[in-house]
Amino acid sequence: MKKIVVFLAVAAVLTGACCRGPVKTAGINYENMDTTARPGDDFARYATGRWTALNPQPPEYPMWGVTTKVYDDNVKALAAMIKEIAAQPNKKGSIEQKIGDLYNLAMDSVRLNAEGAAPIQAHIAELEALATREELLHYCAVEHDALLFGVFIAADEKDAANNILCISQGGLTMGNRDYYLSDDPQNVRARNLMQDHMRKLFVLTGYSEEVAADKVARIWAIENEIAVPYYSQERQRIPEENYHKISVDSLQALCGDFPWKTWLADAGFGRTKEVDLGQPEPVVKICEILMTAPLEDLKTIYEWDIISGGSSLLSDAFTDENFDYAAKRFGKKEKNPRWKSAESLVDGLMSDAIGQMYVKKYFPKAAKKEMLELVGNLQAALGERIKAQEWMCDSTKAVALEKLAAYTVKVGYPDKWDDLSGLVIDPAKSLYENVRAASDFYWQLNYDKKYEKPVDKSEWQMPAQMVNAYYNPTTNEICFPAGFLQPPLFDLNADAAANYGSIGVVIGHEMTHGFDDQGRLYDKNGNLCDWWTEADGENFKKPCDAMADYFSSLWVIPGELKANGRLCLGENIADHGGLNVAFDALKLWQQKHGRLGDDNGFTPEQRFFLSYATVWAETTTDDLLRYLVMMDVHSPARLRVNGALPQIDAWYEAFGITEGDSLYVAPENRVKVW
Repeated sequence: MKKIVVFLAVAAVLTGACCRGPVKTAGINYENMDTTARPGDDFARYATGRWTALNPQPPEYPMWGVTTKVYDDNVKALAAMIKEIAAQPNKKGSIEQKIGDLYNLAMDSVRLNAEGAAPIQAHIAELEALATREELLHYCAVEHDALLFGVFIAADEKDAANNILCISQGGLTMGNRDYYLSDDPQNVRARNLMQDHMRKLFVLTGYSEEVAADKVARIWAIENEIAVPYYSQERQRIPEENYHKISVDSLQALCGDFPWKTWLADAGFGRTKEVDLGQPEPVVKICEILMTAPLEDLKTIYEWDIISGGSSLLSDAFTDENFDYAAKRFGKKEKNPRWKSAESLVDGLMSDAIGQMYVKKYFPKAAKKEMLELVGNLQAALGERIKAQEWMCDSTKAVALEKLAAYTVKVGYPDKWDDLSGLVIDPAKSLYENVRAASDFYWQLNYDKKYEKPVDKSEWQMPAQMVNAYYNPTTNEICFPAGFLQPPLFDLNADAAANYGSIGVVIGHEMTHGFDDQGRLYDKNGNLCDWWTEADGENFKKPCDAMADYFSSLWVIPGELKANGRLCLGENIADHGGLNVAFDALKLWQQKHGRLGDDNGFTPEQRFFLSYATVWAETTTDDLLRYLVMMDVHSPARLRVNGALPQIDAWYEAFGITEGDSLYVAPENRVKVW
């Protein structure tokens, strides 16, 4: 299962806010509001209905809102730094040389178009030279490319202080079994588009239409086999069902003829004695396929991995086809400018180096201080809510409070950065070759840090410049990177009402993840164990089921598509808890500092909810919404307002919402989790 629970699905946004200080503004842009809507009928439109008109949507974004705008602004800031470095001569081997040459390679369209498919054809030639199944499996292992399954090092979920080698299901190009097994018209359309896209990329690589179509058919036949036992998105959210610690001997016995001990040794994991087999049934099926499918079919699957992974690093013909697919599938209207793609590549491959520069240039020290104060206030508020729960017994409350007190809080940037001196960027080689070499460098870096080593709890799971945040249950930490801490959400010049409604809810959201339907199953040390009494567990499950049913009743596309409340349950619980905790913290702040005045006719309580809604101002194409409902554990942005707020008593009081309002939920039917 994915260990880290992030706040935003697409690159996000937040801005640093302080609760005290000299001159403060209300922090609300009232021009974004559409007051022709009634708050109780459509609060998202009421609070932010004019945002899109005031912030025109760039055509390269099928999803556009406050969060994507801040992400886009961050991209521009990072690109400005990178372009400046790339424009000057830099000492060979220096970080600046690596950044500059990588960026210039990505920007050199003349060279990329002249090279065409040659960079990946050279890689494919290595694959084609393999004559036996044994040679193929050896090649996959030494290249660290697990064919059809996943292999990675992560914290042992039941011994969270130590790392373990994890083996997981894989092999589905579309990532979700429902795309293969369901004949829903939208799923049929999606897989037809994907198959057409695959065929076109094979043709661009140098194959005839007939050969390309045959290759796609053979890949799809094997993926259809894998899809049958593949764990659903919902099942992947159940921690106990995705943890199976077994010996390598047991793994070998379970998977029949697949030579696990040989493969692990070839891959560098020969000393491994135990593994966490995340999803046994799919992995067993995959091992069967690897030992029985025709060799040429397996080589074709690997070839597709090479092509799909490398297509964004090649000529315009490849990137144009990628855009054409995204346009048909998600409603994307314009190809990303080359400089944005280049920035994204450099930021991804040189993230720690870029992060250091970003923090130095853009992250004010005051933001970290204010964030730590906000976290302390929210932590206290969540503690009070835990104590107040009538359905939870005292012994479980005591352990819950211990877990809350044990949270590690990471703000801004890590205390130590990765050493990138061994990373080589050679401008004489192709962009694809350089990225391939960089992937090998990072594999070794990760291996050296983690294999048969204790978990380094100081490690960050996101780069400092990323516009996002997370909670990690196995380290019991919440993290807010510097890129996340910027206006309009964390604003040092905004008052407490705005900041508690934005960054305050985010902090509460991440804290609540430690007590959502997944996070509650990990103790204060990050170990997967049930520390609840049986009665408390049942009492918790009831409102969670009600929350899942409630969101599953809400329309994402009216008359066509409803939300998946079960898939999004953890994030919806976190939104619910974040809102309640942050609102309580605002009340505590006002008790200490004095009540804030009204602004533009809005009380501080009303501004809290207006600020929260601002985070989720957004417009998204229907095609992308269909994809997100299939794949994303977050509810669509509109439902994070119009779905979340009707469960919050304080919202009713702030805006005088009554039975005649469309969003009204009777008090006895409102979900009470945290």
